[in-house]
Amino acid sequence: MFDYIFLDLDGPVLEGKYRHYQCYKDIIDAYGGDLLNIDTYWDMKRSKVTRDIILSQSNFKGSYQDFLTAWMSNIEKEKYLKLDFLKPEAIETIKQWKNVSNKIVLVTMRQNRAFLINQLKSLGIYSLLNEVIHCLPQRKNAKYESLKDKKFTNAIFIGDTEEDTNTAKMLRIKSIGITNGLRKKELLEADYYFKEIKDINFFELEVGW
Repeated sequence: MFDYIFLDLDGPVLEGKYRHYQCYKDIIDAYGGDLLNIDTYWDMKRSKVTRDIILSQSNFKGSYQDFLTAWMSNIEKEKYLKLDFLKPEAIETIKQWKNVSNKIVLVTMRQNRAFLINQLKSLGIYSLLNEVIHCLPQRKNAKYESLKDKKFTNAIFIGDTEEDTNTAKMLRIKSIGITNGLRKKELLEADYYFKEIKDINFFELEVGW
């Protein structure tokens, strides 16, 4: 049994590609520029291409700060959050994890907790979680800082970004990288890799822990 499964939201549990793209599209439309198509945009995001390069490729007519301010203001608005949807078998998978972990704790980078909780409830996830931790974006080691005082002997972190795998390293626990999320596999330094959370079989990984 794990004491904790620490779980990232966007990428492992939710598909956020369409929310991100629509927010990007609306800002480009507002300020002027040339839209990248969704597949190009998402591939650049997953390859960790910096925002300034994406804006340059988009011939964005505003400033970098214009885009950043609009992005942070818009990305968690309800009309964009409604574009998120659950990854395959996400609810069934999280339910199954209750057989292998005492607590399942969601750890996500979000600005607005009320909007986050409403989204989790509307998607049927909230009741499956023992705790929901939201960390403000653009803070160094934000997830680690939120978890460092937890007491456990056996835990694991499941995520799809370098923030998640680095948090696991700092906590001295194992990590699982979800490769169909916000980062490509080669940018993660996880202990184990799976395409989606539904593919994880903890019993296959147990030996040697």
